[in-house]
Amino acid sequence: MRPEEKDFIEEVARRLDATLLLLEEEEARLMGQLGEERCGELRAFWLSALEEIDMEEVRRSLDSDDRSLIRVWNRLQTNRSRRAVAGRSAMILNAGREDLEIIPTKPRGKL
Repeated sequence: MRPEEKDFIEEVARRLDATLLLLEEEEARLMGQLGEERCGELRAFWLSALEEIDMEEVRRSLDSDDRSLIRVWNRLQTNRSRRAVAGRSAMILNAGREDLEIIPTKPRGKL
């Protein structure tokens, strides 16, 4: 691995770690404001684990804090995934394995 590749991946990982920390703090703040019951409802909504009629009811009742928490969950999920890819990339590049894919392809059934 070239030094600039290693430096780039390490910088990406550091920035993602910092972003994740901020997002986790924001998640905790919002969850404290909204309360355990509402957060449970929102989590089920976010995971699409509710019946359609319940999904619509929650959708109609969303306020700005609810939407903010859902946005934070989306960003956490995305950034955790990106951090995992950065870690995997570093491991592959450090191992000098050119036969491994840095970004694994998704199985066809999961698209």
